[in-house]
Amino acid sequence: MLGAWWFDRSRAGGPDVATASLGSILVLAAIGELQALGGASAARRVAGRLLGALWLLLLVLPVALPHPFTRMVAQLALPAAALWASLLVVAQLRAGPGPQIRRLAGSLWFPVAYVGGMGCLVGLLARGALDYAVGVTLVAKSSDIGAYFAGTLLGRHKLAPRVSPKKTVEGAVGGVLLPAAVATLVLPGVPLGAPPLDALPATLPTQAPVLALYGGVIGVLAIVSDLSESLLKRSCEVKDSGRFFGSSGGFLDLIDSLLLVGACALAYTAAVS
Repeated sequence: MLGAWWFDRSRAGGPDVATASLGSILVLAAIGELQALGGASAARRVAGRLLGALWLLLLVLPVALPHPFTRMVAQLALPAAALWASLLVVAQLRAGPGPQIRRLAGSLWFPVAYVGGMGCLVGLLARGALDYAVGVTLVAKSSDIGAYFAGTLLGRHKLAPRVSPKKTVEGAVGGVLLPAAVATLVLPGVPLGAPPLDALPATLPTQAPVLALYGGVIGVLAIVSDLSESLLKRSCEVKDSGRFFGSSGGFLDLIDSLLLVGACALAYTAAVS
């Protein structure tokens, strides 16, 4: 991962090919994992990866579209589909695990759109937004760190015991506050990608309060994404999505906090660029 970042960072301008390729591999592997958890057949898992590849291709295509309005529509449609897929799971958090969630996991369309939320970061990389994509990822991952330490040290009140018994309200607060702080350090004035034609590049704000709010929102999205993945795993009666990373789980476990974050990040850039 660091090698891909270094390679793209050393090349000025253009799409971030190495990091986008790595992100694409993660997305396709996670789609297969999720379908396997839901009991999908081998043929359906192959079809799911093919649809995932098409999803990624559609995310990259807007870079070549000359008209700003057309580009904006293309960059909003897939994030909207990814958000809708995530919300189908989020809506079931109160009810808890159930067979309907398992059926979603094993379907053909849902894993593509659900995991495709993280794939939206590939769309950012295709337009040269390496610093923004990496910055957003760091902020989202800091939510996991903040939640872990705050929950370990201060955790008393369960957040969603039927879905993730170890998560606490205090941990969730830490999972919002740390990203707010990290965002003020890594995101000031970060460009949102290569601008079209001769336009000036859109950038994130530089004011600390605005960036802290931005990071706090990312923290909330990361927590909700993590809970939705926990609900999927409990509905499928597994602890981890896979074993590729040993005790750390599988590909879906690695990217779970980026599912909502990636979709919202791409939609934000499309709206302000």
